[in-house]
Amino acid sequence: MASYSHFSHQIGNIAHRHITVTAEQEGESFTIQTKSIVLAAGGFESSTTLRSQHMGSHWEKAHVRGTPYNKGEVLSLALDQLKAKPTGDWGGCHAVAWDANAPKDCGDRQVSNEFTKSGYPLGITLNIHGLRFFDEGSDLRNYTYAKFGRAILAQPEGEAFQIWDQKGVKWLRSEEYRDGVVEKIHGDTMEELAGKLLAKGLKDKEAFIRTVEGYNNSVYAHRNEHPDAKWDPAILDTLSTQSSTSTLEIPKSNWALPLDKAPFMAVKVGCGVTFTFGGLAIDPKTAGVISAEDGSVIPGVFCAGEMVGGLFYENYPGGSGLTSGAVFGRKAGIGAAVFAEEKGL
Repeated sequence: MASYSHFSHQIGNIAHRHITVTAEQEGESFTIQTKSIVLAAGGFESSTTLRSQHMGSHWEKAHVRGTPYNKGEVLSLALDQLKAKPTGDWGGCHAVAWDANAPKDCGDRQVSNEFTKSGYPLGITLNIHGLRFFDEGSDLRNYTYAKFGRAILAQPEGEAFQIWDQKGVKWLRSEEYRDGVVEKIHGDTMEELAGKLLAKGLKDKEAFIRTVEGYNNSVYAHRNEHPDAKWDPAILDTLSTQSSTSTLEIPKSNWALPLDKAPFMAVKVGCGVTFTFGGLAIDPKTAGVISAEDGSVIPGVFCAGEMVGGLFYENYPGGSGLTSGAVFGRKAGIGAAVFAEEKGL
């Protein structure tokens, strides 16, 4: 892999202007001159230093889901040497519930996405002190999965436990909860399960049991008021923990099933960061990179992929990153080709 160490954006006589990229590979330095360039080197999710700088020191504990090479090097070069304009949510990122036992600094190309743990709507999630901390049924999975990693990371030690009974277990996706990949902890009673989790990092067994009992009681109360309500994981079914006789401080707004059918199962999860939201400002029509100095488009410099900033803030709807990559990748490719042809490739 090449490590890019220098950009030289020389304008001079417009007929002879060019962009120079100095790179290093296996200790050997080389220079590339071109009329145009597309910046598409990802964000900074693989850099603990930049995550800590822009998102907070607790992000050093996050797992990296994918490549270990997205360290923000080209992003930093664009800001420092091309004087590109930064934009977007530099404190935000796409972050999912991730296997706590997964590798820390990069994903596994063989296991791939199997470390993702998005079965939280089918059960409840408790932190190491035995307390729930987010609404597992607030919305459909595609609108919540990319923000709940952040919620987990904000908990003590940045870890939590996903809990299900047999009603939920049978609905878990095999590609995320396959035997041999994920460590599953089982118990014939909730007390037994909580006891086993003490060896996995749970700090308060009694609080864990009280939380599950309180959750179940609120689910039963809702069912008594709404006997005709039906559980449906494909829609927002309104089966919740909130009723006129019992409410929880943190509700479960949909798909609230009581955890009462043994055996019970738990999986320990952490935060897996996918990509960062902060990036470069671009012209949305051409994907040309905007200058921080005067707001104009920097001639011959285009941007696509996760280096584009300003698209996502706080959350992310599933699949939209692929759409962004396709749309602005096409714009950037066309723009770079046309510019190079006009200036004489």
